Amino acid sequence: MSADAAAPVPVRGDRVEVRPPAPADEGAYAAAVTRSAQRLSEFAVPDPYNLPAIIASQSATYRTFMVHALEPEDGHGLVGRANVANVVRGSFNSATIGYDAYDPYVGKGLFAEGLQLILDLVFGDEPQGMGLHRIEANIQPANVRSAGLVRSVGFTHEGFSRDFLNLPGTDGRRAWRDHDRYTMLADDWPAAPYRHEPWRRVAAVVAGPPALDQRGLAPQLASELAVPLFSASVVPAVATLFELLRASPVGGVIEAKVAGPELRMGLARASLDPAVVPVFEPMHDASKRDVVAKALRVRAAFAARER
Repeated sequence: MSADAAAPVPVRGDRVEVRPPAPADEGAYAAAVTRSAQRLSEFAVPDPYNLPAIIASQSATYRTFMVHALEPEDGHGLVGRANVANVVRGSFNSATIGYDAYDPYVGKGLFAEGLQLILDLVFGDEPQGMGLHRIEANIQPANVRSAGLVRSVGFTHEGFSRDFLNLPGTDGRRAWRDHDRYTMLADDWPAAPYRHEPWRRVAAVVAGPPALDQRGLAPQLASELAVPLFSASVVPAVATLFELLRASPVGGVIEAKVAGPELRMGLARASLDPAVVPVFEPMHDASKRDVVAKALRVRAAFAARER
């Protein structure tokens, strides 16, 4: 282990203690992983005998934390293990976290307590802590128990990654697996359990007669932004279109012949700043390049507003 990856001293909570892996843990680790292997194999590749390799891998970019029960039961006291990997410093100053919880402690809240202690270390000042800005957990959508765990300590769902990792399934065959991305920031920690995940609303107006087909700018822009289209071709009353926009948690694209005070008042009634919402001229045969460029403008306008 390199000098700049010095192991932290043990950290103790009410029911668990977190400390670095050690050769003395090999027996408990083998027993814990073996006992939990069938459950873990649905989403991971358990190996009861790889702790020596894990210990040898400890470095400035890969840190392992072992969660031990203060009152062991059923033959071993190992509640779980977490790896903080892919540490990138500099302007990024972020890492990923992966973990396994072991039987018979699953579902009793001990690993959640251990994970909170680990996050204290992840975000704590160096050299005892890691001084990171951001930590990311990537979880397969079907692994609802794991997703529930990170949500219970305050992680928020940030996005979705297609074909993120090549992993074996329960049938033993490897395939590229989709993952959901959950994150925590140092500024958010400590976080409330199950924090509210606010929608990031975006909106745009295509101010002109509705397009006659799906090649028009408004329907393509709504699809690119993944928001509803509120079109005068369906609802002729402009005031009703803005009311629909107001009620949408994600925002939307208004397609109607509207301008001036009516436009500004409509956006204000929809709880949107008229100075932020981009307004585009209609295009009845918009190219993909045009649509993407305008979607980028919309996102940039709202991102700037959030800052």
